[in-house]
Amino acid sequence: MRVRQFRRGDEAGIRGVMDASFDVDRMPGWTRQEIEVAISRMPADPVGVVVAEDGDEIVGYCAPRFDDLTVHPGHRRRGHGRRLARAAQQLAAEHGLSELALFVPSHLPGSVEFARAIGLHYSSSLWLFRLPAGRAVPGPVLPAGYETYAWPDDIDVEAFVDFANAAWEGHPTPLHLTPDLARLVADLPDFDPDGIRFVARAEAPGVPVAFAKTELRPDDDGRPVGWIGQIGVLPAHRGVGLGRWLLRWGVAYLRGRGAGAVELAVEAANDRALGLYLRNGFEPAVEWPHWVLPVDALIPANV
Repeated sequence: MRVRQFRRGDEAGIRGVMDASFDVDRMPGWTRQEIEVAISRMPADPVGVVVAEDGDEIVGYCAPRFDDLTVHPGHRRRGHGRRLARAAQQLAAEHGLSELALFVPSHLPGSVEFARAIGLHYSSSLWLFRLPAGRAVPGPVLPAGYETYAWPDDIDVEAFVDFANAAWEGHPTPLHLTPDLARLVADLPDFDPDGIRFVARAEAPGVPVAFAKTELRPDDDGRPVGWIGQIGVLPAHRGVGLGRWLLRWGVAYLRGRGAGAVELAVEAANDRALGLYLRNGFEPAVEWPHWVLPVDALIPANV
């Protein structure tokens, strides 16, 4: 039994762990499409992923950026979770993080028991918000003095990454985007450049001050669901209605592509965003509790 860093080729083993766990104790609000989204981004994960092996079989993994530690149901209570948590603490520390954060499903007593045993404690919650199909949302009206454009073919990826991270300044969970991750996502077969929208000042076209990223994902019954993945606005341009415009643009774009419901995730501590989404017809659907553990905390050896 050992824990090691993720390497290319581990995707199939991790998918096996995810599939087996999905069948018995999936996180509320997750679909099988989320499995594919998470796995597709692991090779360029800026924080990293660790996997647990038993012989040649991958039996668990921890991806701190996704707040996810999962052990195959057939290999639990053998110390894999403890070893993964220790390795993930080290990953988080190496990337300048003070805490390891994990989602702990409150409806699963075993998960809560394990979290408490290794020293995790509840910190905050991420909410899945849902806009029901057919609910009216006003059309997007761009504030005066701004213009918009889609993801350009000749985009400067490094400049985009710097801008996107700055547009999330002050957010409860910073973006931590890297050029490698941005390139990986842009090279995925389902990447939709028209589903990313930039806003720029009219006097400085092509210099973004805000952006949104949207995706169309199937639910487990194959129905298209809209997903607004990010909305970011540079601090100097907040408070003028750009976030509202991007949200309404995203809803209109996704519905134009056939989406029924439209979903997004928002931190409970993000009061400004919560108010915006509620005023535009979104409803809280699922709570994902964050539990945290300081990276220098000792995990008991007998867990």
